[in-house]
Amino acid sequence: MAKNTKGFFKMEMLLLKIISEGDCYGYQIVQTLDKISNGTIHIAEGTMYPILYRLLDEGLISDEKRLVGKRQTRIYYHIEDKGIVHMNKLYKEYLKMINSIERIMENEYENE
Repeated sequence: MAKNTKGFFKMEMLLLKIISEGDCYGYQIVQTLDKISNGTIHIAEGTMYPILYRLLDEGLISDEKRLVGKRQTRIYYHIEDKGIVHMNKLYKEYLKMINSIERIMENEYENE
């Protein structure tokens, strides 16, 4: 398992997936996650940015400032090849965990 696994899945896996669908900025990531999950999974921007900064530091994603309008700039995040490999690894670990939980739950009553 990857280091720092917290709970059932890693938020970084979901952030990488959203970014892999196309370059996007922070608020857009939050809104996309909320929309796709029908409001089930929500991340505060204050929680998301430390994850994004770590992904940047690890070279899994890159960022680019883009001018929006006359004065406003947004930082867009882009997934790198290394990030796609990492995302796929996390997803495999997630599936392994799901399968393990399913096996445990299905065998729960067989031992009684």
